[in-house]
Amino acid sequence: MSSSAFEKVAADGQPGSTPEISEPTANGVKPKKGKQQDKPRWLMILLFILSALYLLPEAIFNARLVQVAGGGSMDSNELHLVELFGRTISGIGVSLLLADWLLKGWLVRTVPRVIMGFVVITALAWPTVFFGQKLLIDKLLVDPSTAQQRQEAFFASILRSGLATNAVNISGLPYDPEHATKPEEMTFLALMGGLVYANSEFLGHVDQQKHAIVERYITNRAGTDFDNYYARYKGMRERLIGGWEEYQSGVKRYNAAIASSPARADKAWEQVESEVATGWNKYQKAQQAYWGRAEVRAQEMAPKIARLFDERNDCIERYQTKRKNPERLNSCIRSIDKDHERLLDKYHLSYQPLDYWLIRKEGRIKGETTIGQSVMTLGLSALVAGLEHLTGDAGEQVIHWVYSRDVSDYTPKIMGLWQEKFEKETGYPMGIADLQTFRQHAVTARKVRARLAKEGIQLASTWQINQIGSFQNAVAKRVKQEADGKWNREMRKQGWQLKPNLSWGQFQRSETIQARIKREMGERYYVSPMLADWNNKEFYRFAIVPNIKRETEHWIGYLDASLSQFADGGPLAEEGKNALRSVLVPPISMGLSLLLVILTALKLPLKFWQLVRPGQVPNTLRDTAISMGLILAVVIVPLAMLESKFTAGESTAGYFFDQVEQQSSPVTAMALRWVVHTQPVVQPLGYGLDEVFGVTDWFSDNLEHSIGLLDASVMPVLAAGTGAKTQVSEVIDDKGMLRLIPLTVKSNAPGARIRIMNIKPKYKAGMQLPVSNYDIQVSAPGYQTERHWVQHNQHQNVHEFNLKSE
Repeated sequence: MSSSAFEKVAADGQPGSTPEISEPTANGVKPKKGKQQDKPRWLMILLFILSALYLLPEAIFNARLVQVAGGGSMDSNELHLVELFGRTISGIGVSLLLADWLLKGWLVRTVPRVIMGFVVITALAWPTVFFGQKLLIDKLLVDPSTAQQRQEAFFASILRSGLATNAVNISGLPYDPEHATKPEEMTFLALMGGLVYANSEFLGHVDQQKHAIVERYITNRAGTDFDNYYARYKGMRERLIGGWEEYQSGVKRYNAAIASSPARADKAWEQVESEVATGWNKYQKAQQAYWGRAEVRAQEMAPKIARLFDERNDCIERYQTKRKNPERLNSCIRSIDKDHERLLDKYHLSYQPLDYWLIRKEGRIKGETTIGQSVMTLGLSALVAGLEHLTGDAGEQVIHWVYSRDVSDYTPKIMGLWQEKFEKETGYPMGIADLQTFRQHAVTARKVRARLAKEGIQLASTWQINQIGSFQNAVAKRVKQEADGKWNREMRKQGWQLKPNLSWGQFQRSETIQARIKREMGERYYVSPMLADWNNKEFYRFAIVPNIKRETEHWIGYLDASLSQFADGGPLAEEGKNALRSVLVPPISMGLSLLLVILTALKLPLKFWQLVRPGQVPNTLRDTAISMGLILAVVIVPLAMLESKFTAGESTAGYFFDQVEQQSSPVTAMALRWVVHTQPVVQPLGYGLDEVFGVTDWFSDNLEHSIGLLDASVMPVLAAGTGAKTQVSEVIDDKGMLRLIPLTVKSNAPGARIRIMNIKPKYKAGMQLPVSNYDIQVSAPGYQTERHWVQHNQHQNVHEFNLKSE
C-alpha cells in the first residue's frame, strides 16, 4: 500500500470507509481503484462465523427430527422439545439470511447502525418464523383439508405406527423393523405416513381390511410389549405380597388385642373390687367421724333439752292441771319453743319440734299379765287384761314417749338431723350396716359406672355390681373399640380401607387393593378384578386380551366414524387435523431442514474464499451462477449417484413414490425421493455432533421452559380460528396407543343422571377415555334435560352442565 493510500485510511479512520485497493504486479505494488464493497470486512467475518455456528444446531435438529419422526416412540415430551428446538433454530437461520442480505450500504457505515440493524431484523424475523411456520402449515394445508382427507390421515397414522412397531406388515415393503434405528429406515418411516396418505388408491384397497389391520396392530403391539407388561405385573405382585404381609402382621396384633379382653376384664374387675373396698372404708370412717361429733353435741345439748321438757311440764301443770288458763299455757309453751329454736340454731341443726327428742319406750302388751303382776296389783292387772280382751285391744304394744337426760339417747337423734349433710358429703345415706349392703347400693354401682366411663367402658344405667357378665361384655366392647381404632390408624397410614381378618382372596378383591393395583398397573393394563396370583398365561388371557378388545373398539370407533364427524365443527374434526399434521409436517420439516443444512455447508467455502481474497471485485453474476450450480448439484447428485432400497421400482415403496408422482406432482415425488437418498447420509453427522456437544440437552435445560411458555402464551392468540390446537401426541401416547384421559361431568342439579350417548360404557366420574368428542346427556327431576357434544382432551377434561329449572 502506498504512503498516500495509508494516509487516507488513517485520516478517515471510520469503519465502512472505502480505501483504494492495491493489487500486486510483477514489478511491485500498483494502486488500483476497486468497486466499493457492500459490507465491511469485519461484518463479513462475523456473518461467516455466525453462519458456521448456525450450521451446527441446524444439522443437529435435522438428525433429531429424523430420530423422533422416524422412530417407533412417540414420546410427547421429546416431540415437544424437537418442535421448539427446530422452530427456534429456523428463526435464527432466517434472521442471519436477512441480515446478510439487508445489512449493506449506509446501514453498515457505523458499528451502532450494524448492531441496531441486527436487533431490528432479529426482532422481526425470529418471531415471524417461529410462530409463522406453524400457522402457515395449518392455514395452507390443515384447515382447508376435507373430512375424507382427515379420516384418511388418521388411518395413515395408524399404519405408520403399526409399521414402526412391526405390528403391521406390507407385502414387498423393504422396511426392516429389526434395524429400525438405522438412518435409512428412520428416514423412510418418517415419510411413510405422508406416502400412504398421498396414495388414495392404496387406502381404498385396504379400507375393507382396516378392522383386521387395527386388531392385528393392537394385538401385535400387546404381544411385543407383553414381557414389559408382565414384568410390571410381577413387580406389582411382589409389592402387593409385601403389603399382604404387613396386613397379616396388623391382623395378628389386632387379634391379640381382642384376645386380651378376658385378662383386661379381670384386671378391671380387680380395680372395681379395690374401689368398693376403699369406698366402704371411707364410708365407715365418715360415719364414725359424724358419730363422734354427734356425741359431743349430745353432751352439750342433752341437759338443755331435758330442762326445756321440765319447763314445759311445769307450764302444763301450772296452767292446765292446777288452774285452767289456756292463754297463759300457750304463751308459756311458745316461749319454750323459741328457746328450743335458738338452741338448734346455735348448734347448726335444722328446726324440729321439741317432741323430736322424745324417746320411745315399749310397755306391756295389752291383754297379757303375769301372776306376779296380778298379786302385786291385787288382781287389778288381771282384770284389766280381761277387759282388753273383751274390747279387742289384746296384743297391742303399749308405747310411751318420754324425754331422757342420757346423752346416748340424743346422739342418734342428732345423727338423724345430719342425714342429708352426710349423704351430700359421702353420697350414701347413714346406717349402712355391712360391706355387702354397701356393695349392692345403687350409689356404689353409679360411682363404678362413672369411673369406668372415663376409661371408655360403658355400662348401662341399670347395671348393678353383681352383674359381672354385663361388665365383661362392656370391657370386651371397649377392647374391640381400641383395637378397631388402632387398626384404622394403621390402615390410614397405608392408605387402605380394609377390615381385619380378610382372606388372601378377599384382600385382593377389596376395593382398596384393586384401586392400588389400578394405580400401579395403569388404566390401560387394568381389568376388574385384577388378581396377584396369575401366571403369565392367565395374565395374558384375563388382562391383555380384554384390553386388546377395548383398545381395538376405541380405534375402530375413530375409523368407522362418518365423514361428517371429521368435517369442520364435527366431533372428530380436531383429531383428524392432528392426524393430518402428523403425516404432513415431518416430511416437510425434514426436507427443508436437510436442504438448509446442505446449502449452508456448501456455501460456507465460497464465503470463506471471499474472505481470504479481500481484494477480489464482487461479481454478482458469477456468485449467482455458483449458487445455482450448488443448488442443482445438491438436488441432482443424490438422485443420480446415491441409491436407496425404498425407491427401487420393483419394491412396494417404489410403488408409493410412483403413486405420489401420478396423484400429486412430479416435483413432490422427486423431493421425497431426494430426501430418502440424501437424509441417511446427513443424519449420522448431526447425531454425532449432538453426542459431542450436547446441544439438545443444553437447550432442554436452559431454553425449553422459557420458549415453551412463550409459545403457550402467544400461539393460542395467533392460532384463533386456524384450528391449531393440539398435537398428535395428545391423541396417541408414546406406545402408539390412544391416550386415555379422565373425564368428569359436573352439574348444578342434585342427583343428576349422566349418560354418554355415543359409547357403550356407563358414565363414572374420572373414567378414562381417549381424546375425542362425546355426546353427553344430563337430566334430573325438576330440570330441563340438556344434551350436547363436548371436546375431551388433556386441557378440557372437566365438563359442566348447568341445567335450567322446569
